[in-house]
Amino acid sequence: MGCVLLREGRQLRETFRILPEYLKDVERGEEEVNFCDYGIQLTRSFRSLKLWMSLQVFGLDAFRQAVARGIELAELAERWLRRSPGWEVVTPAQLGVVTFRFRPPGVAEEELDAFTRAMIDAIVADGFAGISSTALRGRTVARFCTCNPRTTDQDIEFTLEKMQALALERLEAETTRR
Repeated sequence: MGCVLLREGRQLRETFRILPEYLKDVERGEEEVNFCDYGIQLTRSFRSLKLWMSLQVFGLDAFRQAVARGIELAELAERWLRRSPGWEVVTPAQLGVVTFRFRPPGVAEEELDAFTRAMIDAIVADGFAGISSTALRGRTVARFCTCNPRTTDQDIEFTLEKMQALALERLEAETTRR
């Protein structure tokens, strides 16, 4: 779920408002809110009920703890990466996400993107973890999102150790091929 706050709400309405033939009979006056005028969807699911029910069942404190835990796990991953040789933290842990890449000595900058993609493909193909990639400042980096409430410290460390092993295997294969 998300929301946007606007200083001038009419700009959002002017951006998204459409009035095809099939909506002319439901045209309302300016004072009435019609949510199809405020986004690309004509109908809305009742997402707020999911949030309300979750807060009622689990409580606000459970959500606070889950967010804090995701942040702690991302910080754990960042610490592991910073103390391990060959890893570069591209963006520090923020709200449960840290981005990084393996940056071995002697590998040209233009080869690092392909190296990073291959390493991510290998760990995903292995089925152990779901690491994604993204592009930051024109570079391909690994993106670690630690928001699963069942994730443990050991899961983070084992995933990073597995990535380390895959990176070293790939580096050795690249070196042998040259």
